[in-house]
Amino acid sequence: MSRWSVSASIALLIPLAGPVNAQPASFNGPIAGFVYARASRSVRPLLGVPGAAWIGPPVLSEVDRASIAPGGRWAVLTKAGSARFVCGLSDLAPSESPADGLIDAVDRVVWSRDGAFALLYSSSGGQLQRVRLSDSAVFVDSPIALSPAGQVTALAIDPAGQQIAVGITGSDAGGLYLFNAAQSPARLSSMAQPAAAAFDETGSKLYAVDVDSQQILEFDSGAGGFEFALLSPPDGPALNPAGLAVSGSSRYLLLADKTARAVRIYETASRTLVDTISLDFAPRGFEALSSGPSFLLNGGSSEEWLLVLDARQYPVVYFVPAIGKEPL
Repeated sequence: MSRWSVSASIALLIPLAGPVNAQPASFNGPIAGFVYARASRSVRPLLGVPGAAWIGPPVLSEVDRASIAPGGRWAVLTKAGSARFVCGLSDLAPSESPADGLIDAVDRVVWSRDGAFALLYSSSGGQLQRVRLSDSAVFVDSPIALSPAGQVTALAIDPAGQQIAVGITGSDAGGLYLFNAAQSPARLSSMAQPAAAAFDETGSKLYAVDVDSQQILEFDSGAGGFEFALLSPPDGPALNPAGLAVSGSSRYLLLADKTARAVRIYETASRTLVDTISLDFAPRGFEALSSGPSFLLNGGSSEEWLLVLDARQYPVVYFVPAIGKEPL
């Protein structure tokens, strides 16, 4: 693996006890994305380029939970149980933006591909909320109550931020639902165990995984679904999907599997499995780093190296050294 050094210096440790204040920052080299290190409760940039990137020093600290938009323009941060929006990470000048009416106890965030929309979900409150983001302002929709329907196991939002897919298990009303801000939810499928969902880059196609039937279904323009691919043969081990994503130009569908410790690559045109990327760990899912798109497959420990999936063209993975260990 080729490696090269890029010098970097970034002002550190912006506390979030009150409003976030920007600090002067300078560095040489591009930013490949941002990650949240749970052990150190900090948000850090990935500095460099694919194949030669490393984890930079914190730009935000004392954060209980964080979800960063693709490209790093926006982030949802949680401190003391309260969610807040911060913009300007990509400029290394983060600042908090007012966002009245956010739901409480947010524990899941899903972003549109360009980071202009976020879906917030509270499992304890059974509420879902869409948020639209401009250059510096936050626009919050009214919450949607989902608690009577069962447990939410899959969430996706299309690139335009208009269609929302929700997978629900644990009740008679379970299945895969599709809706937008102007319509009531419509059940696309009564699949028993929806585990992950993803829209293509046009928003016209939706893919969803049903663990119970061990298959991926494809839905075209909200119509009834049909089988896209089987996950395993009848006599093979059942897969345990951790996430679903679509590559650049929607040419490939990507499945992260915890059982096989692998990323499976399906060609969307032929609906066939064309490659499998083996991993040394069970992937957590696809955490979008850029709209390219690229995805983080692991992370969380301050001393942990990272593996990033670059899916702009044919999907490949690259290694990011642990904190404090720049490429040679």
